[in-house]
Amino acid sequence: MIEQLLLEGFEPLPVTGLNDPGLNRRLTDQPYAERNPLGNPALVKYSTQAPHDTPLVSVFTLGRFSLLLNGKPAEFGRKVPRRPLELLRAIVALGGREISTTSLMSALWPDVDGDMAQRSFDTTLHRLRKMLGDARVLVLKEGKVSLDNRYCWVDVWSFERLLGQSHRLLMSDVTGKQVSCVGRLHESLTNLYHDHFLAKEDLTSWSVSIHERLRSKFVNHLLEVGRYMEKHGCWEEAMDCYRKGIDVDGLIEVFYQRLMVCCLATGCQSEGLAVYRRCSQILSITLGLQPEPETESLYRSLRESRLKKQAA
Repeated sequence: MIEQLLLEGFEPLPVTGLNDPGLNRRLTDQPYAERNPLGNPALVKYSTQAPHDTPLVSVFTLGRFSLLLNGKPAEFGRKVPRRPLELLRAIVALGGREISTTSLMSALWPDVDGDMAQRSFDTTLHRLRKMLGDARVLVLKEGKVSLDNRYCWVDVWSFERLLGQSHRLLMSDVTGKQVSCVGRLHESLTNLYHDHFLAKEDLTSWSVSIHERLRSKFVNHLLEVGRYMEKHGCWEEAMDCYRKGIDVDGLIEVFYQRLMVCCLATGCQSEGLAVYRRCSQILSITLGLQPEPETESLYRSLRESRLKKQAA
């Protein structure tokens, strides 16, 4: 019965069901050099570049926004430079490279006339470059702004590169010989993805797109790795992926389904039934929906399995 559940009845939802048409596309590397300012050996191991010294600037956006200058937390004194930091966040959100000044002005000064917006942008850019401490970090050329990856590390860049590497490894390793490598890559990714993009701040017109894109990519990664681990009998690792997926987005029912499958396969019927109850409660309270038939079928299988176990 378990083999049938794994191979036939409970395949993961197609990625289009996660409301992101881009998730099914092959992930590609970002055109930025990898950085490793925190000394994480896993990040260095899977980098396409050789390890570097601590960069001049390190920007963290996955979760709470933070900034390191020469490896140390930036200190601002009594008055935090709100506008320069907002400009830096917008630059990262819009890609970090060759962003038109017009786009940045529209994002940060949408209701300000052209000349005034230009003056505000020029002043804020000057303050940001001064705050970062080295003019080479932030380049303005032919009306476009870029963060120079030779001097600046951004967590999003590393995250997306590692996603690409993980996806290619998962697609190529059909025999399970690279389980430990997949696990280390996954650990590096989960260490980077503390929370959603700028999770502690209100979403804006310029941050909502990357917020949703990165969230959806991470969800897809968790599903990919979980299924890979299931296929090769690494049940606890698979379960960790699905538990993390529920934490990231508790409304994606496939995470509950796959976790219940793992519980059934490993004899953890009580946990599997608790997973069902949590799924049913969240769907009912949040969306006013009942679990899908697949989820109900898994619930019945878990209940029957527990009864047989108790009777033995």
